[in-house]
Amino acid sequence: MSKYVGLFLVSLATLMFEILLTRIFSVVTWYYFAFFAVSVAMFGLTVGALVVYIFKHYFSKEKLYYRLSLFALLCGIAIDISLMVFLSIPFNPRPTGVGIFSTILIFLVIMTPFAFSGVVFCLCLTRFPKRIGLLYAVNLIGSAIGAFMVFPALNSMDAPTAIFFVGSVASLGGICFAGFSKGGRKVSPAFFKYSLIILVMLVSLTHLNFFSRTFRVEWVRMQYNRPVLESWNTFSRIAVYPFKWVRKPYSWGLSTVCKPKKAVGEIKMDIDGKSSTVMTLYDGTEESIEHVKYDVTSIAHYLRPNAKVFIIGVGGGRDILAAKVFNQAEVVGAEINDRIIEIVNRTYGDFTGHLDKIPNVKIINDEARSVIARMDDKFDIIQASCIATWSATSAGALTLAENSLYTIEAWKIFFDHLNPEGILSFNRWYAHDYPAQLLRLFSLAVQMLDNEGIEEPGKHIAVIRSDMKKYIFDGATILISKSPFSKRDLDKLRSTVKELAFKLEYDPSGYQNALFKSIIDNRGNKEFYESTQLDISAPTDDRPFFFYMLRFKDMLKGKHLKYNEQRFNFEGIVTLYILLGVSVFLSILFIFSPLMLLKIKTPFINRGWTAIVFFASIGFGYILVEIAQLQRLIIFLGHPIYSITVVLFSMLFSSGLGAMTSNRWIRANRLKPGNIISIMSALLFLLILIIYKQPDILHVFEKYTINFRIMVSLLFLIPLGFIMGFPFPLGMSLATAKFKEHTPWFWAINGATSVVSSVLSVCISIMWGFTATLGTGFFFYFIAAISIMLLYAIKIKD
Repeated sequence: MSKYVGLFLVSLATLMFEILLTRIFSVVTWYYFAFFAVSVAMFGLTVGALVVYIFKHYFSKEKLYYRLSLFALLCGIAIDISLMVFLSIPFNPRPTGVGIFSTILIFLVIMTPFAFSGVVFCLCLTRFPKRIGLLYAVNLIGSAIGAFMVFPALNSMDAPTAIFFVGSVASLGGICFAGFSKGGRKVSPAFFKYSLIILVMLVSLTHLNFFSRTFRVEWVRMQYNRPVLESWNTFSRIAVYPFKWVRKPYSWGLSTVCKPKKAVGEIKMDIDGKSSTVMTLYDGTEESIEHVKYDVTSIAHYLRPNAKVFIIGVGGGRDILAAKVFNQAEVVGAEINDRIIEIVNRTYGDFTGHLDKIPNVKIINDEARSVIARMDDKFDIIQASCIATWSATSAGALTLAENSLYTIEAWKIFFDHLNPEGILSFNRWYAHDYPAQLLRLFSLAVQMLDNEGIEEPGKHIAVIRSDMKKYIFDGATILISKSPFSKRDLDKLRSTVKELAFKLEYDPSGYQNALFKSIIDNRGNKEFYESTQLDISAPTDDRPFFFYMLRFKDMLKGKHLKYNEQRFNFEGIVTLYILLGVSVFLSILFIFSPLMLLKIKTPFINRGWTAIVFFASIGFGYILVEIAQLQRLIIFLGHPIYSITVVLFSMLFSSGLGAMTSNRWIRANRLKPGNIISIMSALLFLLILIIYKQPDILHVFEKYTINFRIMVSLLFLIPLGFIMGFPFPLGMSLATAKFKEHTPWFWAINGATSVVSSVLSVCISIMWGFTATLGTGFFFYFIAAISIMLLYAIKIKD
């Protein structure tokens, strides 16, 4: 029993540590580096498996439980030490000498606890062949519970404290291996005693909030960072900075004619050290917030007075204040991050004027697209002001990023919820060298209107930008009207633009910037979008990476260096490709290095390649399918945290149940060709169903409540996870019977290809979409189906 409890706890701790690391990486480094944590984790697990394989004599049967307890305890201690080292080093991920040294050092430090847990997993999953299915089930179910536990952990403590707690859990796993098994008598009593003392100390210090007071995130993107308030949750780390009186208020495109009569009181907030918003001092008088009239994001309010307004992403509340200063009739705001709502309306409620208590203002704690989709209400203005996040999801997926607000399908929902003369207002940055973000918004508007059957989409669109002159970026707003802009609308728009010293870049019946006009003239022309300087085609729910506009050929030509707007994204995509290259190299090394180091005999090479192909294929397949589902369901469920929790928990848990069922087959000697063919055929059929039918089914239920949408998601994920839990234990059982001494190597191969797959899945999704990622997963499972049948057919034991 002890090995099951110990394995469960170490599995739980390992996955929690991995997810929590992505949250800390997202704050400390640039958002795209959070994916680094996932790759490091999988690399460490693979190293642990190779250690078991290469140093077989060290992990003899007589010392098995001692080694299990030792490495589980080392894992717990290493988790805590690695975090302390990481928080003490200003991480510099730039490609410089110091940056490369810093990255390698962090890589080795963070990898160590995963290598220790990799030893534990490999020993458990290769040294008990008759229990392989059950042990694999425990491993998966422990990981599933770990994924679920991140949510309450981050809602009750900060990320560093949560990681120290995770170290305690892993250490407890070591004690289970040491003291509660028949092998426990082979473990030194002193070892058990000291393990227990360390565990008690860690738990006590966590309970006393020692870690939250002593170890904090102080280096954010190589700069010392000490906010007045720090609040963590599963969505983000929110930092609040000191109050300031300013003469130049925070804005997304302030008019040069704005001259506040008095200084404006502001408190800045940021999310994961990058995405900023601001709380404005509102004392109940219009004078204290009059400056918001001069922001380019407020332009729609001049055209639609006495309006019913929907605000996408309330943040610090500036858009609510804008609606207030224009005396709009009703305001509904959606903000998915509950901690931001709490800070703005409660912690700093007296400062902000308690936005949620202003008459005719309603704030909903939910994702905006989902909120609107299930509403029957129509609005005069639907507004999104510079909504984006440079924060990593808790899955560590590259937030280059899936964004459910900037797709054709999302804009159709918004468009359908406008009154006949309603306006959709989106705001982004306008780069003077090439305004790619505005051009992509324009393409999105044109394609959506064209899909709606509107023959002259140009008459429904206007683009206005600020003119701050000395900056390389201006704020800009695109307006999309449900009806063609009337002469009265255009007269009002032009006079307002002139009065505020803004610029009209696209006027339905006036000045039309040639870049925008070319999109109107070439709508539906794929060759045109292939010829544009950057990829400005309209994103879809299948490929919702709005901020990623670099084609691979563009990077080879150096276009990333030409455009200011894309330099930041280029660093992210280069990091991704470097990780892909490194992971491929290491995987090849992991597969072939044992052949050289151990001089494996030729007969094994002649027959054992089927096992190598099988474990490599399911390593690729599982992660490709899992991440593609996670990405696709972000759109359906409304936020990464819902998708992460639902997908990881349900797939890992149901895969554990599948593995447990496979264990019964193995023990009952029911591992027959017919059973294997049935399982692999069912898996391939289900993948085909998900690839081609899932999007339509999800679209039907998009407007339902979050609980109902989760249930719909589970109808796909539970059967899929259950069947995907069979191949590994079935294959390991066959491999053990035929190539017993090489089974740790097979586990390492599975882990190595999972490293590659975790990066490859994101590359495929960004370049070709989620359907292509699922299709690639299907291909690898098809290869796995063929190779396991060939493995079964091998008659001679090596």
